[in-house]
Amino acid sequence: MQDPVSITVILIAIVIVAERWHERFKNTLIMRILPTPVLCYIPPTILTTFGIFPMKSPVYDWISQYVLPACLILLLMTTDLRSLKKVGRMAFLAMAGACITVVIGGVLVFFVFHNVLGPESWKAIGTLSASWVGGTANELAVKEATGLSDALFGPLFISDITIVYIWMTFLMILSGSQKKIDRVIGADRKQLEMTLHHKESAKSGKRTAKLQISLKSLIFLLVIGFGGGILSNRIGNQIPDIGLVVTQTTWAIIIVTTLGLLLSTTKYARSQEANAGKIGYFLLYFVLASTGAKANLLAILMSPLFLGIAFIWMLIHGVLFFLFGKLFRMPIAILATASQAALGGVVSAPIVASTYESELVSVGLILAIFGNAIGNYAGILMAQLLRLFA
Repeated sequence: MQDPVSITVILIAIVIVAERWHERFKNTLIMRILPTPVLCYIPPTILTTFGIFPMKSPVYDWISQYVLPACLILLLMTTDLRSLKKVGRMAFLAMAGACITVVIGGVLVFFVFHNVLGPESWKAIGTLSASWVGGTANELAVKEATGLSDALFGPLFISDITIVYIWMTFLMILSGSQKKIDRVIGADRKQLEMTLHHKESAKSGKRTAKLQISLKSLIFLLVIGFGGGILSNRIGNQIPDIGLVVTQTTWAIIIVTTLGLLLSTTKYARSQEANAGKIGYFLLYFVLASTGAKANLLAILMSPLFLGIAFIWMLIHGVLFFLFGKLFRMPIAILATASQAALGGVVSAPIVASTYESELVSVGLILAIFGNAIGNYAGILMAQLLRLFA
């Protein structure tokens, strides 16, 4: 199949089916095993593996160039920067610790495994860093910014999803022993009470699959998303490259990220938060589906290597973050929420938080949104630094 229109229609259909599946089974175990991103990524990969989809098509390039920036702008528009001030100092300190230990783990595994990963090792570690500080949208953005090949991204993405959900399960299991763990850490429970006192009701968490979007809002948001993306691409193309890392595509992603965060401060963005989030996630899943179409299931043969690297990386994060929490006497509830907010994102962080304290749900969501806001910067910066040693 080579027709761009046919490929596009099938990719959109896959995303629609995946979202319907999520609506129907969102509270079941099956959605933990097969979350929406996986349902969007794997089916196109199967079609490509069996030769139905081509591994290369102009439609894939068009989606990466225009749809990805649009979805980033719309998703970043939903960032409530004001609410970040009210979530509590300790929660932000924990989130900072989670991000820093993720970065340290990435640097360590890079120096141990970069010869095995090959010349794209710095791109792979930078891309996964973006995901483990932010989320899938950041992962896709930094993939494009660094030029990571689709052959390497396939096993990287599979390993990312697998390890993160194993970690999520582990954190939820620990919730049953949080009092014992807090005694070992010497945690100050008063800090947890202060954080819960400062919690903000997270409006962005009220997205609903049945949300009705008016035609006017849909057109305006698409114009903002695609218009901002096109503008960012054109400005990025006018800025010269810096070495082999900061390319014109990298500049475009940085500009898109900054533009999205600036838009989030406007009254219009706050009034259209739910609409922008729903459209943004649909576009994100569409980009992810097109990325899956460029991969081949044979890439899973490389997954054991990436699974091992991701597991070691996660283990380093866990040990360092535990020591970090012990140093600052942080309750395990805060540590687990911050860790999942960084590594898992807006979907899974509230789930983990709720297993410890129901009042922490909004805190987990806000921390995850903060991770999304800085994920692109963190991933690109990590790639730049590691490129010097590749």
